[in-house]
Amino acid sequence: MKEQLFQRLREKKEQIIEIRRYLHAHPELSFHEENTAKYIRNFYADKDCEVRNNVGGNGVVVTIDSGKPGKTVAIRADFDALPITEETGLPFASESPGVMHACGHDGHTAYMLILGETLIEMKDQLRGKIVILHQHAEETPPGGAMQMIKKWLPRWRR
Repeated sequence: MKEQLFQRLREKKEQIIEIRRYLHAHPELSFHEENTAKYIRNFYADKDCEVRNNVGGNGVVVTIDSGKPGKTVAIRADFDALPITEETGLPFASESPGVMHACGHDGHTAYMLILGETLIEMKDQLRGKIVILHQHAEETPPGGAMQMIKKWLPRWRR
C-alpha cells in the first residue's frame, strides 16, 4: 500500500504545485485565515470524509474513517503566513501587501490536501481512522493548536 500511495502522490505533483502557488499568492496572517480555511473546506466538500470547520477558530479537522476497526492516526499541517513583504518577483508572489508565506505553510497545506485526498481514495485499504488537523495560527502565540485541542479533544475522547 505504501508504494501505491507514493505513486499516486507522484502522479499528483502538478496539482500540489498548483495548490501551493495559489496559497502562496493568497497568504493570511495568524487568526485571520478565513479565506484559507474556506479553501481547505471547499477542497474536501465533495469527498468521502467528515469535515469539521471553525475548530478553535479557523482550524479544520478532517476525519477519514475506513469503517474497519483499528487505530486512529492524526497528521497535521499549518496554514498561516508571516507579516513579511515579498520581493521575489515570482509570478505567484503574494498579492497581500506585507503578508507572505515565507515559512513553508503553503507547501505544508498543499501536500496535506493531496495526501488527504489520496488517503480518501484509498480508504478501502485502510483500517481505523486518519484525522487531518489543518491548524491555523501557528506563528502567533498562543497559536491555534491550543484552541484546536480545547475544542476538539473533548469530542475526540467520546
